[in-house]
Amino acid sequence: MSSYPRIGVDMGGTRTRIAVFADPAGTRHAVVARFATDPDYDRQLAAVVDAVRAACPAPAAVGVSVAGRVSRDGSGVSVSLLLRRFQGRALRDDLADALSCPVRLAHDATCGLLGEHRYGCLAGEDRCAYLTLSTGTGCAVRLGAGARFVVMTTEAGHQLIAGNDLACDCGQRGCLETFTGGRTLERRLATSLADVDQPRFWQEYARSLAHGLANVALVAGVEAIALGGGIMVHRPEIWPWLRVALSERLTYQPLRVLAAQLGEDTPLVGAAALFDAPAGSILH
Repeated sequence: MSSYPRIGVDMGGTRTRIAVFADPAGTRHAVVARFATDPDYDRQLAAVVDAVRAACPAPAAVGVSVAGRVSRDGSGVSVSLLLRRFQGRALRDDLADALSCPVRLAHDATCGLLGEHRYGCLAGEDRCAYLTLSTGTGCAVRLGAGARFVVMTTEAGHQLIAGNDLACDCGQRGCLETFTGGRTLERRLATSLADVDQPRFWQEYARSLAHGLANVALVAGVEAIALGGGIMVHRPEIWPWLRVALSERLTYQPLRVLAAQLGEDTPLVGAAALFDAPAGSILH
């Protein structure tokens, strides 16, 4: 599908952003709306519809990046610790009916991977992944060359880390999310991460993240991982510690860890690019 204008919606656990893409140059877009994500499904749906209509009365298509696992048929959110009231609702069809255009959904990490592979730091990579570190921790993996590829949403944020007995909102104990998820950390620290300036805290964050990245690389066989999301964008001091920690852990298989080139716009760009992905190439 090549019709424009397209709308990209990034529906995160904390905030929602909406952008208009007027032509196939995916990095050229205008962010037209920003607002707090409403945990109530119906109010959030109405807010998105109103914002899209105000910015573009007749969009050709709408792609949505959502902070949750999307059902296998792509119709809605199947699991989300951040947007629980969205689970089981027909988000794709509700938006399509309200906006009179095709709508596609994907996990925010899947959209991030699509955006960075098409226009950013993962261009040309056959075995790669994207990890978002923000309110939560999400990951998607891409395997395959040219038009023959598959992008798969994973639950890498809920991989179990040895020696970690912290309870996760998912019901497990020991998830990587308990070390790297923004909402979980803020609840445990009783303060905003923006106010946490102790170097030791961020050094430990980097070490935990390195452990998770090494596992993803070894299990999925990826050679490059792009890191995005608000934590990585706003905490550049993590990078030197992360590279050292990875070099200490990952000696069997080389891995390149890259900063998401599109920054916080990565999931928006990837949401619009959902309509360029070949049929069957995305496994929710």
